[in-house]
Amino acid sequence: MRRVFLLRAYGDFAIAVQALPSSDQIVASLHLKPLYDALLSRACISSRSIDFVDFGITGSQLNLFTNKDFLGIDTLCQLSKIKKYTRANPGFSDFVEQSARLGLLNFCTAHSFQALFETGKPVYEAYGLPSHTLGEKKENILIFPDARLKKREIPSKVIAQIPGRVVRFGKDYTNFEELIDLIQSADYIYSADSLPLHLAYLCSKPHYILYPEGGKLDFFTPDAFASGSYSTFNQFTYV
Repeated sequence: MRRVFLLRAYGDFAIAVQALPSSDQIVASLHLKPLYDALLSRACISSRSIDFVDFGITGSQLNLFTNKDFLGIDTLCQLSKIKKYTRANPGFSDFVEQSARLGLLNFCTAHSFQALFETGKPVYEAYGLPSHTLGEKKENILIFPDARLKKREIPSKVIAQIPGRVVRFGKDYTNFEELIDLIQSADYIYSADSLPLHLAYLCSKPHYILYPEGGKLDFFTPDAFASGSYSTFNQFTYV
């Protein structure tokens, strides 16, 4: 039986939890449970069995998958907990989402993880998620400029072109339930390449992606690709 470990960021989880077949066993880092609970409470997804485990992940994802902290003591502690879990719960074909640092993960955990897809492949395509047919009503426009990586944040000069309400974490919402409520109430979403983008797709809300020059398109939604609703910061013109 296939078992999938979800150890990455919130956006990755929002995509995976709607895409993975019900036959998969899912093990997810405990830091992702608040998002799962919010998605469930707002009827964004159906309930499914997920084993949420405390692997010591206190940031946005497993440290091994980051560039900043992947060689620290905390990383070794996280990997040790994953190793302990797989040894205590054998009998599965174990997978992680992407192939990045898969060899290092297997070496450090003395386990044989496989990858669901190669890093660099469009994620939604890899999961087989479809595009939606969405309207283009733009009366209640929300702009989500923030992103986990500073370089992905939408600049103020771009925000100034869009006649919408700017929404920021900590000021306009403090938890995932409030974030989902905002997105569900909107007619149209402008977002950086970040969690609100993936929640807009999950909530079937029309959306537009703004990203930096040279930015990767791996996590762009099928809806954005189908409608051409994406642009670099420098090339963007509001229509």
